[in-house]
Amino acid sequence: MITAIDFGCFAIRSAWRADPPNSGIMMHSAQSEYVVLPNIEQHRQLLDAHGISRAECEDSIVVYGNQAERARWLSRTPSAGIFNGGMVPVDDPPARQILDLLTASMLPEPSGHGNLCAFTIPGSQRRNESQEFLARLISMRGFEPLPVSAADAAMLAEGSESTFTGFAIVMGAETTEVSLFRLGVTLASNILPVGADWVDMELARQFKVQIWDESGDAWLDLGAVREWKHHPDRHLSSASGGREKVFGQLNSAVLAKVAQSIRQQLLLPDVQLILPDDRLNVVCCGGATQAAGFTSALTGRFVDHDIAGRIQSVRAVDNPAQTVIRGLLIAAELESRRRTHAAA
Repeated sequence: MITAIDFGCFAIRSAWRADPPNSGIMMHSAQSEYVVLPNIEQHRQLLDAHGISRAECEDSIVVYGNQAERARWLSRTPSAGIFNGGMVPVDDPPARQILDLLTASMLPEPSGHGNLCAFTIPGSQRRNESQEFLARLISMRGFEPLPVSAADAAMLAEGSESTFTGFAIVMGAETTEVSLFRLGVTLASNILPVGADWVDMELARQFKVQIWDESGDAWLDLGAVREWKHHPDRHLSSASGGREKVFGQLNSAVLAKVAQSIRQQLLLPDVQLILPDDRLNVVCCGGATQAAGFTSALTGRFVDHDIAGRIQSVRAVDNPAQTVIRGLLIAAELESRRRTHAAA
């Protein structure tokens, strides 16, 4: 059985071929967050009344995944991210336990031979530790883990029209991955430690978008910022107010780092030897790439960094939520076929 799981800092997504194989692909998605509530009778009754599942310990109730959004109104503090700082938590036992529970619930029972599971690794630091922990969770479900970068998956899913050659940009919540490919082979890659959450936090901090808990302590309300920025009237280069202007400036700062990374990759000796003067396509995925004016803003940063002449086109994928998970399934299928041919 071929499966895939994308451990994203905003959402964890899984996919596999349904049984029988011609019945399509099964997909699941869960938010990468949890809410901690006091373990009191009133909370237990309210959660039961609304059909919200949870985990309980001596003095706390933990509501995680997609249920966390439904229980947020019971807490005066924002929900916590499972991947604190974009990495698998080291000193957060509840988050590690939630990761185990979500992985178990989002993968099917293995069947037959060659049970592979392609997966992504979140964050830009301690990736070896994160890979080891996530691989262990997958192995416990009966699958052989196959690590694949998010950019590799994006190119596999969306690169057929460009013969899998060009740049793949995956803008996640905590990181942005930029990779250059030629015929599906990675020539250069870079993970930038900045993503959509940095923009959200800066907006919340500069415009004091906050909520207060029972003790009077203020917390940044990232949920309210995300709801605001996803309004269809928002445009990266057409500001109608102070917050819209800062929104465009913050995104421009992130895209400038992306353009700088692409410029550095184009200047690598091996890249200049293999792709000396080629004009390359750029495919972009991630929730942040759906903002109105994104491709124009990125093209503007290419002009600023004097690399616009090397770019053929810039395209944001139509369905960014499914791009990486589809690419992971393709990667696992290709690896399974390679092993079958090698054994033959």
